[in-house]
Amino acid sequence: MLSENRIFDTVVDTRNMFVSMNTTIVKRDYINAKGESLLYLFVTKHSKRERIPLDIYVPADLWIKKDQRLQPINQHCRDLNLILDNIDSKVTSIHTLFRLSNKQLSLEKFCEEFRNAIPRLDFLAFIDYQIKEEKSILKKGTLRRHHAVLEKLRRFRKEIFFTELDEPMLIKIRSYFRGLGNTSVTIESNMASIKKFVSAAEKKGIKMLIKSSDIKVGSTAGNRTDLSSAEIKKIFDLFKSEFVNPRYKLAAGYFLFSCFTGLRISDVQNLSREQVEKNNFTFITEKTTKLQYVSVSGKLREILQEDKRLFVKRISNEEINRCLKIVATLCGIKKNVSFHVARHSFATNFLRMGGDVQTLQSLLGHSKINETMIYVHIVNSEACEKMKLLDNMF
Repeated sequence: MLSENRIFDTVVDTRNMFVSMNTTIVKRDYINAKGESLLYLFVTKHSKRERIPLDIYVPADLWIKKDQRLQPINQHCRDLNLILDNIDSKVTSIHTLFRLSNKQLSLEKFCEEFRNAIPRLDFLAFIDYQIKEEKSILKKGTLRRHHAVLEKLRRFRKEIFFTELDEPMLIKIRSYFRGLGNTSVTIESNMASIKKFVSAAEKKGIKMLIKSSDIKVGSTAGNRTDLSSAEIKKIFDLFKSEFVNPRYKLAAGYFLFSCFTGLRISDVQNLSREQVEKNNFTFITEKTTKLQYVSVSGKLREILQEDKRLFVKRISNEEINRCLKIVATLCGIKKNVSFHVARHSFATNFLRMGGDVQTLQSLLGHSKINETMIYVHIVNSEACEKMKLLDNMF
């Protein structure tokens, strides 16, 4: 029983003796109308004591204080005793995990571990727990990405124990992502999420066969695919066709809106119809939390009037990207089109049409001009290629 369990933690006193932490299940004196009393877990150490309510009510007259159990006179009492056995095991697991990890277990840390029940066996359960812990501070896009990675990992394996999370396992995970048809950029982004959660597990003292520093993540910048004005017109013509599938039409509408504004998908998803119907509007960008200004051009007005569902009917990022791949195929565009291609297309076509880089920096919401200069290099590279036209002089 817990009263007999003086499991030692890793704090050492002045006599170099291990200092013990005592845990006891105690029945509250108050008895409710049903004749039941609430149970508490009392934790003591260094003359300090914490009381944790267990949310378990037991028949007061059947409680055996010495045994910290009920008289097993019926099935209900036996079931409650099994629950208390599990609490015993949970307490022992917390002590054991901290002892094996050579981590100090303070009274406060024990109570936190007991209340929160941090998963320390299954990596996937830990990711789920960590996402919920950070939900209030994570940006929506980051939260979506972490959830998507978790779902992929769950399709890969129902459970991935920390004890089997090693380099060969990470190689298998990469291979699985590649088999799903993910691009190298997506794979590296997924691996960055995995590295983050491994690092979080390290900070919580969970033992693993790999360190977060061992997980190498490649570039997540992408190759900045863009569409020419002619290719955008093909999508625009399909969008306005009366024969286009309504799903594809809606996805194409959101994509075209970004082609003429340069907005990220996260910001497009947050806009309302009331906002975009104004002559101009402002909003706070999700990624950078900056105030951004958009002037609604004639072409944007035409797109909005063509499909009144835009910014009223919402579809997921994944659904938009699936539809865009089909839209590109229908338009005879052989490039790998995703929603972010619209932002790149806006930037390159703005420069191709004579726009200046400083204005583009402002429109894209870039903090540093270096980010914007990438598009200047793309357009300049195209100009250099056109010099070869002189080869046809004679």
